[in-house]
Amino acid sequence: MNEKNIENQYLSLKDLISESLIRDLILFTFLFILIITQSWESILLLLFPLITFTFSFFFRIIKINKKRTKFENDLIIYNPLGLEGKNANRLFFCSLFQLILIFWIGAESLYNPLIVNNYILYFIGLFTFFYTFGFFWIFIDLWKYIGIKIITDMNVDKNDLQISGDFRNIISFIKLKNFKLISLTTFVVFICLNIINLIISLLLNNNPNFGMKIYLPGLQLIIIPYFYYVVLIIPPVLSILLLILNYRTINNFSREKLDRIIAPLPKNLQVKIIENLKALNNKIKKQLNTE
Repeated sequence: MNEKNIENQYLSLKDLISESLIRDLILFTFLFILIITQSWESILLLLFPLITFTFSFFFRIIKINKKRTKFENDLIIYNPLGLEGKNANRLFFCSLFQLILIFWIGAESLYNPLIVNNYILYFIGLFTFFYTFGFFWIFIDLWKYIGIKIITDMNVDKNDLQISGDFRNIISFIKLKNFKLISLTTFVVFICLNIINLIISLLLNNNPNFGMKIYLPGLQLIIIPYFYYVVLIIPPVLSILLLILNYRTINNFSREKLDRIIAPLPKNLQVKIIENLKALNNKIKKQLNTE
């Protein structure tokens, strides 16, 4: 690890700007402005794509930060949150779909109100589905990518490497029982939120007084379940908790296993791997210094 890499571990705002980040911002902002011009009175529905996009933006920043702080001839694959780029793309897709649905229902209220009356349940169902699905989607194949892996084969293409595959050089990963628990939890939450939301929405057709009244841009009134606040809060909060749990799990690994993996390597490479691991974060540095 050279001095330049050490100095560049913390990037400036300019360093965090990339083509993919600008692309996401421009496209999301453009669609968001189109919706604002429709003169929505309530911002509740707009909060859903904003939250989804915020998570996508977070993963995109982490991806850029990792790419630009890579060590020269890096010998470590470090994915404590899975593949950040893939997570960002999935959440970005879901946020755009939510914006399109909001724009569609707003435009129909202006030009064809009968469509809104006939398809409001489909809108509520699809909108809830794509919001909750985004947070379920990022955990569905997490076990393939999350972990810390030591590269011992110098001939492989490091740009295409992932955590899944040969487990002999992986020093930290999610245990199968933990992955099953995460998958089951996110799946149950995803299914329950959508089913409960649809049931409540159907009941509101007969009892509109028990829902929130939202005026669309065409001054058409629709009834949204109060349960939407629960839908808004649970997926991101659960995702944050699971990501923090996974991050802490991945950063705790066995020094004995690490020594066993790097033992066949030349001494200079062993030292380099240890130093690179210490540079990843303070938690790993403290752990390696005390063992």
